[in-house]
Amino acid sequence: MTHSRGRPSLERAAEIGHLVVEAAILAFVEQGLDISIDQIAQSVGVSKQAIYRRWPSKIALLMDVMDRVMAQVYANLSADLPEGALAALKEVSWRMCRPDGGVRERSIMILMAEALNDAPMHQWLGTWRRKNFDFHLRYVSAVHKADQDENRVRIIARVILDMVEGVSRETYWDGLSDAECASLFDRKWDEVSKLLG
Repeated sequence: MTHSRGRPSLERAAEIGHLVVEAAILAFVEQGLDISIDQIAQSVGVSKQAIYRRWPSKIALLMDVMDRVMAQVYANLSADLPEGALAALKEVSWRMCRPDGGVRERSIMILMAEALNDAPMHQWLGTWRRKNFDFHLRYVSAVHKADQDENRVRIIARVILDMVEGVSRETYWDGLSDAECASLFDRKWDEVSKLLG
C-alpha cells in the first residue's frame, strides 16, 4: 500500500498515536508541564510535526492523555466489584483513594494550575470533575435506589466523594503507607457511611 507524502498507514498512525500517548503519560507524571513535544517525539521515534498533526498543542495532547487515562481508571475501578450495592460503593470508594504514588494528585494539581490560564483546559477540567462525580453518583444511587429525593442522594454522593478525595490527598501529601491509608479510609468510611443508613 502506498501513502502520499510519506504519511503512515492507518494502522501505523494508530500505533504511533498510542506510543505518543504512553510516552506523554510517563513524561507528564515525571515532569509536569515542563515536558516538551520534542522529548516525546524523540522517545517515540517520530517527528515533532507528526505529533502536531494530531494534537495542535501540548495542552491538547495532555487533555487527550488524561481522557484516556481516566477511561482506563474508570474501567479498573468498576472491574470485579463485590455483590451488593453498599459493598460495591465501599470498594469503588476505596479504589478511588488507594495510593498510586501520587500520580493522580500531581496530575490534577498540574492541570488545575494550567486551567487558570487556559480556557480549553478550564472547560475540560470542569467536564472531568462532572464525569468523576457522575461515576461515583452511580454507585451511591444504587444504594439509595428507593430514595425519591434525588437532591439528597446527590448531596450524599458529594460528601462521600469529598471524603475519598481527602483521603487520597492526605495519603499523598503526608506520605502515608498503604496500611495507613487503609486505616484512614476505614475511619472516614465509618463516619460517612452513616449517611447511607
